[in-house]
Amino acid sequence: MSPIQFMVIYFAGLVAGFMNVIGGGGSMITLPVLMWIGLPAPIANGTNRIAILLQNAVGVRTFISSGVKPDRSILPAIFFASVGSILGSLFVTTIPRETLDRVIAIVLLLVVFSTLFIPRRKVSHSASLPVTAMIFAAVGFYGGFLQAGVGFFLIAAITYVFGYDLVKTNATKIIIVLTYTLFSVSIFASRGMIELLPGLSLAIGNMSGAFMAARLSVKKGSAFVKWILVAVVVINAIKYLFF
Repeated sequence: MSPIQFMVIYFAGLVAGFMNVIGGGGSMITLPVLMWIGLPAPIANGTNRIAILLQNAVGVRTFISSGVKPDRSILPAIFFASVGSILGSLFVTTIPRETLDRVIAIVLLLVVFSTLFIPRRKVSHSASLPVTAMIFAAVGFYGGFLQAGVGFFLIAAITYVFGYDLVKTNATKIIIVLTYTLFSVSIFASRGMIELLPGLSLAIGNMSGAFMAARLSVKKGSAFVKWILVAVVVINAIKYLFF
């Protein structure tokens, strides 16, 4: 890997790490970059998980050190998302990419609508266990086999099930992704689908972006995060629909 390739990978990771902690969609940047340096798509998909894993480890540490600590009520969500991720990582999809892109775009725009116009749900307890299981297993499955854009779905799921504000939602989101990505990395690695050097180079950028995003989220609060999230979602939706 040349110095120029390293710099491109690093800066792509920096932007992606910021996007992933605030909202999602960072893999839409990093996957093409990994393929640009010559990695086949399946290897790029697996290699990208190294950066996702380390990025979320930094994000979790930063949120916790800043006093944002989700409680134990999220443990069922973590468990079912991890089960879904294991299944998703083993699954080979047959859906045409063009069809999948448009489905994702519609869902992303629905997330924008819910972020702007649906008030945060006031809850005194979590949703029922069966509802939590279905929602997070489905999102984990998606994260396991595709990952790109899963942050948006997790934000919607966490908001619905737990009713958190956006700062606590983002902290919860990256805890869940960190946990289930451990299983995904193990599966991809066992199949020889991870290139360590590009993965670690990308991870350096992702970790830098994740640190900045987590600190900014805590400092600026939910209102700021909301508008950054909306911008990221709209950009990704346009990309899926027209490019």
